[in-house]
Amino acid sequence: MAKVLNGITVVELADRRNQMVGKIMSDAGARVIQVEPVTGSPGRWTGPFVNDVEDPDKCLDYWWFNTGKESVALDITRPPGRDALRRLLATADVFVESTKPGTLAALGLDYDTIGARNPKLIYASLTDFGPDGPWAHLEMNDQAHLALGGQMGVSGYSDPHEHPMGGHGRQAYNMASVMMTHSITVALWDRMATNLGQFIDVSIHDCCAICTERSVSYWLWYNQANVRQTGQHAGPAYGLPIQVQAADGRYMNARFNFTQGQWPGMVKWMTELGVVGDLAEEKYNDAKLRAAEAVPGGTVEVAVSKLLSMVPAQEAFERAQSIGLTWGVIRSPEENLEMHHFEERGFWRQIEQPEIGKSIPYPRGFWKSDGLDVSPDGRAPHLGEHTKAILREVEYDDAEIEAMTTTGVAR
Repeated sequence: MAKVLNGITVVELADRRNQMVGKIMSDAGARVIQVEPVTGSPGRWTGPFVNDVEDPDKCLDYWWFNTGKESVALDITRPPGRDALRRLLATADVFVESTKPGTLAALGLDYDTIGARNPKLIYASLTDFGPDGPWAHLEMNDQAHLALGGQMGVSGYSDPHEHPMGGHGRQAYNMASVMMTHSITVALWDRMATNLGQFIDVSIHDCCAICTERSVSYWLWYNQANVRQTGQHAGPAYGLPIQVQAADGRYMNARFNFTQGQWPGMVKWMTELGVVGDLAEEKYNDAKLRAAEAVPGGTVEVAVSKLLSMVPAQEAFERAQSIGLTWGVIRSPEENLEMHHFEERGFWRQIEQPEIGKSIPYPRGFWKSDGLDVSPDGRAPHLGEHTKAILREVEYDDAEIEAMTTTGVAR
């Protein structure tokens, strides 16, 4: 199946903060050449590792973020390494980098210099606080960005005495990477009309600040601060808790507000289990009345909680789905690997991992489409796996490549 970015070449200056950009673009069909230090990208050393043995080619975190890419290991702090990167950028469509402000300018690899040689290049720069300004020199990690950006303030448990929480999985970096990918996509579209590239400046902090969902809008429009709520979206007032224990002791996320289309199915279910009470009466067709009773101790809350106490979680999930309710069982990550729902949707793609002698399942992509595939095509590259082949592509001969590897400029 065709992929939307087939024919696009991306050069990625490898970093933990920007590698999600390259992953999305690789899964969408682009050729992504990752340029990393001869000791390996920082992403190769974050862990966890296969069998807990540190190895730049066996980092599970790196495997996920770098599917389908190619690896060129270069020391760009040295003139021959910089020249090799310039050659790669001379014909590339996109350059993705996340170095400290001023780093690449000092090496003669800034947009003004590189763009003059390749006017079609889209040069995307990811920084903590932008390339200039009073905070440009500051450095932040993912958790600090989530705190300063606002995510941590609205994430965690409803109890105000509990500490706020930052999501795991480098959410700040990933938010910024997704924003950058959107920007690159728009720039590629624009290039179709102008035949010109452009410089894209993405600040991780800015991305976090505008991705707190409703927090900014509620504050600007109503002067209200959102409060943390266990397992659900933050809001200006505490809502009904949605974690409910099922008959088998497992917990579900179950909302108790029902649309007009969902309500008849819910009444039928409650009738079957003998917990409907007077909820089958005509008056409960009024959505306002139902909402008023979907509170702790309300008629709707009591009946639905009792229903769930009589049904195992998986059975309740499947019945709720059939009614159109977005309920879900709270599962461990391992359980999702065996979930029939994911198998039916073709969610997993098996990728061969020669390092461990078998294939393992990877999520296919961010969406499912009959027209355009978005899924990983292969494993993450080994460190420097494609160095020699790609250097030959940019017209280095074998003697030059040997000199670069012997002197440690390339690997």
